[in-house]
Amino acid sequence: MIINDRVYGENEITEEVLIKLINSKPIQRLKGVCQAGASKYVIKQKNVSRYEHSLGVMILLKKLGANIEEQIAGLLHDVPHTAFSHVIDFVFKTSDHSHEFHEKFHEKIIMDSEIPTILKKFNFDLNRILDEHNFKLLERNAPDLCADRVDYALRDRVAAFGFNKKSIPKYLKHLIAHENEIMFDNAIVAKEFAEDFIEMDRTNWSNPREVGIYQVLADALKIALDQNLIGEKELFMEDDELMEKLKNSGIKEITDKTNILNPDFQIVLDEENYDFHSTNKARSVNPKIKLDNKIISVGEMFPETLKKIDKHMKKIKQGNYIRIISKP
Repeated sequence: MIINDRVYGENEITEEVLIKLINSKPIQRLKGVCQAGASKYVIKQKNVSRYEHSLGVMILLKKLGANIEEQIAGLLHDVPHTAFSHVIDFVFKTSDHSHEFHEKFHEKIIMDSEIPTILKKFNFDLNRILDEHNFKLLERNAPDLCADRVDYALRDRVAAFGFNKKSIPKYLKHLIAHENEIMFDNAIVAKEFAEDFIEMDRTNWSNPREVGIYQVLADALKIALDQNLIGEKELFMEDDELMEKLKNSGIKEITDKTNILNPDFQIVLDEENYDFHSTNKARSVNPKIKLDNKIISVGEMFPETLKKIDKHMKKIKQGNYIRIISKP
């Protein structure tokens, strides 16, 4: 199998277990789930699917020397995502904005599919693969780097600004795996990545317009759930399937919201006259750097960058008073 990836280029997958898992229903479903949730209906370049990201994580892990077991875990890590990805976390908000609602369904989605049979055929331990704590290159708590975090940062940057962005090959060149942890072998590149990451959060992931888009669709989903138009099963449709169901609901409260999710969607920030106050998960990284036999973080080596990170995190956590000015 040849995968032409917009971040990593052409990659050949020869392992039969990976090919069969890629072709399984839970992985194929992710082609219809956009990583940017509701934003794809408003912002044209928000076109990264969970399928593309899942394959990307698998490829990155392979490039970093991860074994086949961890590559499998990387491929499967996003199968429990609901339609519209993290929009669901705006429906069922938690105080820490952890964005982990989908994790509750990881085991169920896998167990109800052909994946256990595939893994058994190739003698892989399903229970071990289901526990992401076993795979430290795949998942680590922020602000450390991990394959999931690195891939979505690179992938969303490519989608937003184009493949020829010089930073992408530079970052990939200097990423290494050391003692089961992802880090950089160049201090300046690590610093650039950390600052690039918070800039992506400021301009993309936590941009007030993007937060407004998410909140509007989340509010439509809340109404649909409250009125029993949809239930848990429908949450695991593909994006366009569920959006069509909402648009055809005949419920004005819902259709008024879905109808404004188009490229003309606009907001203003107004603390006096607002439709809602909404916050998003604040994202930052503080990569480790391996210099000879010394390991040091970007924040330790570049205090000014750590100040930028802290300032950004505080601002995002404050949230925004958002007023929608688009009309249905």
